Amino acid sequence: MSTTIKIEYAEVEASLTKLKSSTNLLNAPLNEIEGGKNLETLKKLQELNEELQKLSTSYKTLLIANIGSTQKSISSLKEADETLASSIKN
Repeated sequence: MSTTIKIEYAEVEASLTKLKSSTNLLNAPLNEIEGGKNLETLKKLQELNEELQKLSTSYKTLLIANIGSTQKSISSLKEADETLASSIKN
């Protein structure tokens, strides 16, 4: 069993960039529900749609924050790796 941790920085960054750009798809507004015979049901569906929109916005905010944290962590790991590699060479 190996104790080596190998990170493909370019691959991680590409994945994070792709994930971050996909968060824009979460901005799709929900359509309002109109018409119908049962107004109580329509009101409830509209409330659920609004709640879903709020949850989607919260999820997007958290996802973007997590992506930023991951990018910082990867940068720190890369910097530590380069520092260690240069100290070993000297």
